[in-house]
Amino acid sequence: MVAKAKKGLAEQSRIQGLGNTKKVVGLPAVAATFLIGLFIPLFIFLGPIRMSAYRIVLLLIFLPALVQLLKGLAGRMRLPDFCVIGICVWSSISLIVLHGISQTIEPIGVLWIETLGAYLIGRVYIRTPEAFYAVAKILFSMCLLMLPFVIFEALASKNLILLLFNKIGPSLPDLAAEIDNRLGLNRTQGPFDHPIIFGVLFGSLIGVSYYVLGYGRKIFMRMLQPVLLAVTAALSLSTGPLIAMNVQIFLVFWDKILSSVKARWYILTALAIVGYLIVDIFFANRTPFHTLVAYLSFSQGSAYNRILIWIYGTQNIFDNPVFGIGLEDWARPSWMSSSMDMFWIVGAVKHGVVVWVLWLALFFAVFLQVALKKELNTRVQYYRTGYLISLFGLFMAGWTVHFFNALFVYFMFMLGCGLWITERVADDEADTTSEERERTLSYSRFPPRAVRHTAGRPPSKTLS
Repeated sequence: MVAKAKKGLAEQSRIQGLGNTKKVVGLPAVAATFLIGLFIPLFIFLGPIRMSAYRIVLLLIFLPALVQLLKGLAGRMRLPDFCVIGICVWSSISLIVLHGISQTIEPIGVLWIETLGAYLIGRVYIRTPEAFYAVAKILFSMCLLMLPFVIFEALASKNLILLLFNKIGPSLPDLAAEIDNRLGLNRTQGPFDHPIIFGVLFGSLIGVSYYVLGYGRKIFMRMLQPVLLAVTAALSLSTGPLIAMNVQIFLVFWDKILSSVKARWYILTALAIVGYLIVDIFFANRTPFHTLVAYLSFSQGSAYNRILIWIYGTQNIFDNPVFGIGLEDWARPSWMSSSMDMFWIVGAVKHGVVVWVLWLALFFAVFLQVALKKELNTRVQYYRTGYLISLFGLFMAGWTVHFFNALFVYFMFMLGCGLWITERVADDEADTTSEERERTLSYSRFPPRAVRHTAGRPPSKTLS
């Protein structure tokens, strides 16, 4: 066992790669720049291509990060890696077959840079608990920075963030005049293309903020951060963020209430399957999907539209199963909007069933590999639980909204940035940051090892 642990630690040192060179608050500088770039709505144009701050970062790191992955400096290649590459390859083939290579160079390039590039930043550069903590800290800091501006936006229907950036250079339009108010408030857009992006991105961080940023903290601070994120995300007044947040809040409460029950996640999975069958059998006129959307949408009209998207979207998939419809418009009634607010079928509609299978395989490969990892210390177990809860919130939101632009690359980054957990070994000292050690010492006169189980760190394990 000792030899195995030493071997594991040696492997962890070897696979940290580029992440050990230049860092910003514990995070490789390239990853920090990418994350901050998500919130900068300024563009330059290379011909017809809109180059945002995060796209520039993705373009610059794409080849170096890919080389790091292929050389094994981010650990051995795993099923999720092959799924992402497979999505890019098959999607490119479908576009070339349907439209020819001369018309598809630009969309194929953007596809590879945003899909594989964003995944690689998470996969290659987030290799330690310290880096993962820094990711959560940067995202939460951006939430605090945005909060006063978006409160003003919700009340006054004026986006001060975009007003400022439009004075600096080309930026995004304020959609306040184009989007209907809800509950007497303007739907906040922040620095993004649409309120949905704003809401889902911040709303997906409930799990990460509670288990990662809150790890080792007193209960007030542990609860305060998710509450601030929930308030910020709720100002988007969108169904997707509502679903993402409700799912995560329920899972956090489930974990805390049943913390002494080792099999609680298996019990929850069984209850979910039974609930699905009950709805499917006894409510024949409504599928579980219909029920979920109906109860969690802001209006019956919104819920009905998403049900129609599923019906006509899947029909498009089955009518074009091999290569999809490519860049063509999808078939639907003339009175329906062209917007397809359902991320998990968009890829299949555009590129066929193979891509549909690869997307679902990618998500569940990441989720299950992280969830089933054994021999983790307490800190990494908590980080793992927060990551999986946030990831599942994104999964559920994807059935009611489409992930595009900043939200899409954020999602790909999130898929990649948790796989470091699959390569950890149980070593408490190596997985404790200096910041956490100082925070722990400030709580008590007891030695660090004793405090590890007294200063807000319950000894019960999660996802074990």
